[in-house]
Amino acid sequence: MFFYHRPRGRIFYYPHHQKVNRYPQPMIFCPFPADWPRREAYAHYRRNPCSYSVTQRVDVTALRRSGRPFAPALIHAVCRTVNRLPALRMTEQGGVPGYWDEVCPAYTVFHPSTGTFSVLWTDYSPDFADFLTQYRADVERYGDDPAFFPKGPAPAHVVNLSIAPWLDFAAFNLDYGRDYLLPVFTAGRFSEEAGQVTLPLAVQANHAACDGWHVAEFFRVLGKELER
Repeated sequence: MFFYHRPRGRIFYYPHHQKVNRYPQPMIFCPFPADWPRREAYAHYRRNPCSYSVTQRVDVTALRRSGRPFAPALIHAVCRTVNRLPALRMTEQGGVPGYWDEVCPAYTVFHPSTGTFSVLWTDYSPDFADFLTQYRADVERYGDDPAFFPKGPAPAHVVNLSIAPWLDFAAFNLDYGRDYLLPVFTAGRFSEEAGQVTLPLAVQANHAACDGWHVAEFFRVLGKELER
């Protein structure tokens, strides 16, 4: 249940705060200003491509005991965290670096009879109840369809998350293209010890988009989200 998705088709540039109604939620591309502090680092790592992965165990005790459906709740917590950190929403349009004002999650649905999976995506809402309603509707409508993209290709403003409940890993690495700037997340099997439930969560990052500090900030904010 691991996947990498690179948006297909043409690359569009949208001026700051111009809404595009191609998808149920508009994509808004926000260019970085000319004095963006990471502009030199970005240019360096675009010339010299570099990606890295970080795996950390995250405490999901509160989430596990909350009674909320685990997979959509974890997906929502990750996406909610990413939507608080512009560096993890970075993209490039027409050679201009910037970020999506908001991203939605793309996730996998496993088909046990064939050992394959499909990729779905659901519009994001900061309210979990609203998101869960949309998530359930998508899974109900498309979850049994064996096509790789049963809902259609995901829009460009998605963040990819896959859950591999068969694996409890210490490290996980994906090799993806230099032009894909958004992070990719992979969660593994949870385990319980002394009343604490944890699982491994891997972040694959493009160094042009974010540094170790940004990934550390992601884990810090996610920890607070998971305690909510």
